[in-house]
Amino acid sequence: MARPDHRRVPEYERIAGDIRRQIRDSALAPEDRLPSAAALSDHYGVSMITAKNAMNVLRSEGLIYGVPGKGTFVTAQRRLRRSAPHRYFQGSAPTYVLEAERARMQPRVEHATSRMAATDSVARRLDLSVGDDVAETTTRTFADDRPVSWSYSWEPLAITANTEIEDPHAGAHGGKGLAARFAAIGWTVEQVEENLIIRDATTEERTALALPLGAPVAEVRQTVRAVRDGQDDLVPIEAADIVFATDRIEFNYLMDRPH
Repeated sequence: MARPDHRRVPEYERIAGDIRRQIRDSALAPEDRLPSAAALSDHYGVSMITAKNAMNVLRSEGLIYGVPGKGTFVTAQRRLRRSAPHRYFQGSAPTYVLEAERARMQPRVEHATSRMAATDSVARRLDLSVGDDVAETTTRTFADDRPVSWSYSWEPLAITANTEIEDPHAGAHGGKGLAARFAAIGWTVEQVEENLIIRDATTEERTALALPLGAPVAEVRQTVRAVRDGQDDLVPIEAADIVFATDRIEFNYLMDRPH
């Protein structure tokens, strides 16, 4: 068997990989100062341009950051912890807010909602007919101004139209968590189904989440079902496709034994 040709790996990638491993193995701790590009150039026997390119790779991955006049430092890597299933039944605040606060990070959100006709895939997930009206919301969440997730979600306007929760981010219940919003109009969330997929990021997702080239994403395809007061039929009230930056989130699942 032929030996792998390590010469095919660009020098700047090799240097970035070496520093990346030191960060991963805690040889370089959060807030440690890194050598200058000139020092890296001497240490690895490469040009200044190559050393700077290695630093730029690590900077684009969020592993290091620069302070003008002081140097370059290792980023403190903090992740949000997404716990299921209890995250859906905790208080009235959106779950991303609770998770950011637990990580001692500052949450922020960008969102936009519009009316649209349900596509085939959305209709199937919400038990609707193709063309039925739904409210589509795009959401991008941040923790300490770093994007964490980007999502599309759909709610059936057959349930929410002309109610105080028709717009997820407006009115007395705007910005609250899904369970709290629907409780305001007599619905109780009883079931959440999620499918987790790890895949390559699209160009649009890399831009929205500020991901380096080649970084994977975790996609959660979620359907939430609820019952109306006085009834026992489970009805889908939301479908969502949520894409997470895998270096900024961890997933925790607590599963009780069925009885």
